[in-house]
Amino acid sequence: MLPNTIFEIDENHAGIEVKKIYKEHLFPVEMLVTGRVFNGIEASFNKPHGKTHVMEVVVKVLLKAPKQYKSFVNNMLKKMTWPDLNDCLEILLIDGIVQIVFKNQRPRKGNYWSPSVVQLDPRVLAFFAEGEPDYNLETLALRELATQLLTHVADPVRATIMHYINEGAVISKQGVLIADLTSFEKFKSIILAVSYYFNLKENGKAVPLRHISNQIWGQPKLFTKYRNEIALSAGILPEELDAVLLPDINSSLHSSLIAISPIEVLKQQIYKLSTLLKIEGQQNLVQNILESINHGINFIVDSFEGSSNGNNVVLQKFLILYSSFEKKFSDGNSISEHVDTLSDLNQMLVTIKNHLLKIESIRLKFELIVLEEIGGGAFARVYKVFDPEYNKILACKVLFPRSYFKQVYGNDGDEYLLRFKREVRLLTQELQHENIVKVEKIHSESSPFWFTMPLANYTLDKWIKNNSNAFEEQRINIFKGILCGIEYLHERNKYHRDLAPKNILLFETDNGLEVKIADFGLAKDPESLSLLTAKSKRGYGHEEFTDPEQLNNLADSTNLSDIYSLGALLYYLLSGKSPKKRKYVRVRCQEVIMKAMDKRHRRYQSVYEFKEELTKFYNF
Repeated sequence: MLPNTIFEIDENHAGIEVKKIYKEHLFPVEMLVTGRVFNGIEASFNKPHGKTHVMEVVVKVLLKAPKQYKSFVNNMLKKMTWPDLNDCLEILLIDGIVQIVFKNQRPRKGNYWSPSVVQLDPRVLAFFAEGEPDYNLETLALRELATQLLTHVADPVRATIMHYINEGAVISKQGVLIADLTSFEKFKSIILAVSYYFNLKENGKAVPLRHISNQIWGQPKLFTKYRNEIALSAGILPEELDAVLLPDINSSLHSSLIAISPIEVLKQQIYKLSTLLKIEGQQNLVQNILESINHGINFIVDSFEGSSNGNNVVLQKFLILYSSFEKKFSDGNSISEHVDTLSDLNQMLVTIKNHLLKIESIRLKFELIVLEEIGGGAFARVYKVFDPEYNKILACKVLFPRSYFKQVYGNDGDEYLLRFKREVRLLTQELQHENIVKVEKIHSESSPFWFTMPLANYTLDKWIKNNSNAFEEQRINIFKGILCGIEYLHERNKYHRDLAPKNILLFETDNGLEVKIADFGLAKDPESLSLLTAKSKRGYGHEEFTDPEQLNNLADSTNLSDIYSLGALLYYLLSGKSPKKRKYVRVRCQEVIMKAMDKRHRRYQSVYEFKEELTKFYNF
């Protein structure tokens, strides 16, 4: 064996599990490395790695028996190059197809690992032991599912797909064979993807192709591999397919966006419980929260079922601590002891969540599917995402990573992180109004920090561009929504400080347009304990819509800053032009707008005053 043909693996790789054997030595003597997840032989072979032939040779050899590493490599190098074999072993190992046993050459001194044995994973042996699938049963199940999906689809389409299933082959209009039962994975994927396409199109809906692939195969990228064949089989262009079975950009993001909502709810319930325990007369509410906590714990237990021993150790520690809490609580121990225990439980939930994130089925259920980038600002991007848990499309605001702030601003982003967390606090705990956007899911304990909210049909600037002929009444109705939201905000002694067209969201409903104010990243909360954000000396805001004094110094902003922006928004709504044009292009309530945007001492001193003046022109 050549000296440079020693296979190496990173013990900390997220896709593998390591089991070590210790004896009388200080360090382990043996290490078994196996893939964490097994999705099937065909799934691994069909990845776009160009190593399928090499993999087939390796698996065929190992099917006979496990091999000593040296003899195995020497034999393989007669048929292939070392780089190909090395890449092949790495892929097969991570995909749960092969296992490798490593021996420690000097267990008394440290970890000096050398590969010893190469063998097939027991899951692969079980797969081959089961033999070929029963294609009659598989086809019957495929027909039933396709029939359900095509119930309300036009007869010609339904008849064509049933013909494909009956013939066991998908053939294009030009007579070209696209797929048949020799590759059942491909055949099934095409049939179901085409069925989903026509079902969704008939119902005017769209979902990510990744989501359908997850549901059918438990693999996010498998359907994408057959995208062109799916479009050809449906008799449509790939672009038409993308309009219904949406493409995603998950692979181009630096980090996945995932929050396990039952864990998040459980953490919130434990926090509420620790607060309620300090208040007398809350026994009924405490009992309801305890029931909710037990429901969350059942979710964790079910999720860990069948997972590795390491995960179960974490779970057992949590269950023991919670059981101890329940006993002490029923025995009437001191409140301080309960609060300390609940704090420990919440800390343990963070560890449990990290373990759950490694379970593929959990990731597929809760990971957001990112469809496209739809906006951004000074410290965050906004994406259009699909939430597989709730089966709906949302907007997701994601804070830039620390590396971005370091590169652009020369700091670690602490100010922006505090602003982000304050925005989440305001929108979830303090501001609940029909004209203020509502936050749905939140992830604010580690990078990437993000939250989701309803996806608007328009921002105000896009609506103005698309509706240049809109009646003045409709424009004023939009402004009423903005004014109502800001009035609510000011009543609570809080100021937005970034009112601009792109931060006004419009939602189409059966009752007309709904107006929501968004982006509270610059919102001022005089009760905030953060000096870092409250006293910032940097100017922020959209220049055309921002109080000049605020542009010079953010710390100088007051309720009058929002009144200036309201005047600018009103002018923009009525004229469709930049507020800079207000001296040259007049509108109906010109005097009100000019006063709202005047010097602070001549400006309306409250939203109430501003609203009163507008009633002279419009019915408020």
